[in-house]
Amino acid sequence: MLAEWLDNERTDGAVAVDGDVLAGFLMGERMAGAAPDSYMGQLAHPRTVRVGPRDQAIAAGYDARAVCRLLYRELAGEWVAAGYYNHSVHLIEGEERLQDAWFNLGFGRTVSMSMREGTGPVAGAYAEDIDIREAGSEDVEVLVGLARTLGLHHIGSPIFMFWPVLPENDAMARTLFSSLLEGEGNPHFVAYRDGEPVGLTSFLNQGFFPPYVSPEKNVYLFMGVVEPEAQDGGVGRALLDRGMAWARGEGYERCSLHVLSANYSGEPFWFANGFEPVEYTLERQIDERVAWARGG
Repeated sequence: MLAEWLDNERTDGAVAVDGDVLAGFLMGERMAGAAPDSYMGQLAHPRTVRVGPRDQAIAAGYDARAVCRLLYRELAGEWVAAGYYNHSVHLIEGEERLQDAWFNLGFGRTVSMSMREGTGPVAGAYAEDIDIREAGSEDVEVLVGLARTLGLHHIGSPIFMFWPVLPENDAMARTLFSSLLEGEGNPHFVAYRDGEPVGLTSFLNQGFFPPYVSPEKNVYLFMGVVEPEAQDGGVGRALLDRGMAWARGEGYERCSLHVLSANYSGEPFWFANGFEPVEYTLERQIDERVAWARGG
């Protein structure tokens, strides 16, 4: 892994030494972001620095706040000078020393990668007058509409995520869903009430897993949304239960997803239905005015 870091021209690193002792190290990769003309690319920050869970360590016995601050100072100046104002740090759940050190530097928790061990039935999975069907290619517009609802939810308070729902973004969504439905193992389950779509749960066979989480027998939950007027009636649990039944039939043994910490309805729902955090993402957005604050 160290060789990969050293060979990557986008990776910057620093070490903290105390005599002959390695007190800590930090590495970050400058990310340009995904293509802006793709549905997923539009959601990614265009220029960010990513510090992975294995790209950092502070030796036992050292003040994690002090060492982390020195390491970050060494690297962050170059990142900001190069126009990378968004910095993200990924931590394995339970890394309390490192988490405290990053909190002390102004970072805040934004996302959790969470996992449900087992694909068993979901407790209380019943919703009255709901018909759940697996979407086909003829249902792309239904999926686009539900994705729009999900985007509006994430744009709103207190999440305020950049998730555009403009007409051109709908076109990108059509392309994405058409591609997923043509592939194998990417089911999209839609809940209908009186013939109208009221919810969606979708899965990917190629998900977004950190390198230390095995994708084997691990299905990725891509989108989960229930229309506001249909919430709190069991639709979400019924959709998740239908998805878990499919996953069991396909031989999956666990399910993973990402959820925003500010997602006031999503995070409590997933955590109440068997998902537990395995990784956290912390972020800091640097005030871009520092670029001209010194003058000339």
